[in-house]
Amino acid sequence: MGAARGKHMQTNIRTTLPALAALALVAFAAGGAGNQKTGKLKQQLIGAWTMVSDTVDQEGTKVAPFGPSPKGNMILTSDGHFSIVLTRPDVPKFASNSRTNGTAEENKAAMQGGIGYFGTYTVSDADKTVNLHVEASTFPNWSGTDQKRIVALSGDEMTVTNPTPSIGPGTATLVWKRAKEARQTAQR
Repeated sequence: MGAARGKHMQTNIRTTLPALAALALVAFAAGGAGNQKTGKLKQQLIGAWTMVSDTVDQEGTKVAPFGPSPKGNMILTSDGHFSIVLTRPDVPKFASNSRTNGTAEENKAAMQGGIGYFGTYTVSDADKTVNLHVEASTFPNWSGTDQKRIVALSGDEMTVTNPTPSIGPGTATLVWKRAKEARQTAQR
């Protein structure tokens, strides 16, 4: 009976160990899936985006600070860095052809017609927000600040609500479209 019992225990161990390993793998995968959920919004945001529109609602008055056909690009990297540039396509060129030698009017038009900023970002899945830590900006008041944005995704389109636009009181609504894959450069 002792030998039969030993053989039975070996059979149980051979079948139990793989079952325990499978159970551990399922538990590990479930834990990993939970971690994926917390990063789900960030994963959807990563990439390059092009500007579709930017409208600021100032107590019922709608303003398009970058004109009816704004140009812009936003890049969100997987390691938490961002870069954003927005501009009016109709900003007049400087007569001097030198960025540092613009007239007062040219400088004013350029400053009002564009903004660029970059830094790092974090995402909150719970409240669907992105917190931009602005390292530097062409609007100096944003340099070194945190800017909170509310995001909504629908396919390849992202709507960003900015409760603190750079033009003063109001709420900005920016619509972005996921950038198409860049064309391949000619091979040498």
